[in-house]
Amino acid sequence: MKQEPSIPEGARNLKVVQKLVAARPVFEIYDEQTGEKVAVGRQTWLSIFRSTLVFENERGEKILTAKGGFLSRTFWIIGPDGKKVAKLTRPLIALRKSFKIFYQEHVLKAHGGYLAWGFEATTETGEFAFRFDKKVLHVRDQYRISVGSFMDWKHAVASAAVIDTVFFRGKRGGGILICCCALLILIVAFLLFGSVILGLLHP
Repeated sequence: MKQEPSIPEGARNLKVVQKLVAARPVFEIYDEQTGEKVAVGRQTWLSIFRSTLVFENERGEKILTAKGGFLSRTFWIIGPDGKKVAKLTRPLIALRKSFKIFYQEHVLKAHGGYLAWGFEATTETGEFAFRFDKKVLHVRDQYRISVGSFMDWKHAVASAAVIDTVFFRGKRGGGILICCCALLILIVAFLLFGSVILGLLHP
């Protein structure tokens, strides 16, 4: 039985959407209530060696950086002044996908279900921090973030982006599967009808 998310009333909801045409992964962050684009996240060119995401506001000013460590087991969220504002760690082996987030003077725990399409982060006392929900069966990578009053929305977005990078890399919400199926259908159609069309053109 699926557990319902415990999102408190008044939580801020943000939508993250990947751009379709981009040389590297680029994510646009929108406020669901206003529809306003509030930030853009970009994966750096050197992420093949060390996963790094840079977030900017609409004026192009850097607001956060999420930088991964060895084997992407540890990530640091770094402010524009270069100071570390959060540390995310994950176990090397775990039955359920999970993170620990060291934020301010608290340790948040973010646990996903066994299929891990949703993560909810809470404090040691059970206070809600944020929830990450992956959108499935989309050509573009999409997810929703609900942020409570405990955590800065920018820090929650960066944490959710780390979770997406680590656990859903190459799984883009079913989009790759959809594209592959469409390509397979086109190939089969060409093989079936291509020779017929050529025969009509060149009797």
